[in-house]
Amino acid sequence: MADPPPYIIVVIPLLAFLEACAVIGIFVSGVFLLSTATLLYSTGNSTIVEIVPLAFLGAMAGDHTGYFLGRIIGDRFWRAPIMRRYEKRKYKVHDLLEKSAPLAICAGRLTPALRSITPIVAGISGLSPTRFLAFDILACAIWATGLYLLVTSLSQLS
Repeated sequence: MADPPPYIIVVIPLLAFLEACAVIGIFVSGVFLLSTATLLYSTGNSTIVEIVPLAFLGAMAGDHTGYFLGRIIGDRFWRAPIMRRYEKRKYKVHDLLEKSAPLAICAGRLTPALRSITPIVAGISGLSPTRFLAFDILACAIWATGLYLLVTSLSQLS
C-alpha cells in the first residue's frame, strides 16, 4: 500500500468537525464523511487506523466548539426576545442534563438532527466542562466505532 494522501489529515477531521459543529452541522450531512472515508479505505489510499482517529478528533473539536459557544452565550440565550417566554425552562433543561448527561450527550452524538445542537445546549445549560468532556469522549468513541463498522462494511460491498 502506498503512503496515505496528505490531504487525509485535513479532509477527514474537517468533515467530522463540520457535521458536528454548531449551526453548520445542520447543513452538512454525515454522508460526506462516510462516503469520503469509505472511498479512501476501499481504494487502499488510507487505512481504517488512519481514518477513525482523525474522524474522532474532528468530531470532538466540533462538539467542543459548540459547547464553548454555548458557554459563551449562556444566559443571554434565555434573555433573547424570542426566548423570554421560555426562560423558566432553563432550569428544567439544566436539571435534565445534570441527571441524564451521559444519555443526552450520547443520544445527541448518534442522532444526526441533534448532533450539532446538543453540545451548544449543554454549554448554554451550564453543564460543567469536565462532565461534558467525559461524556463526549464516550459518545465520540461509540460514534467512531460505528464509523469503523460502516466504512469496513460498505467497502466490502464494492
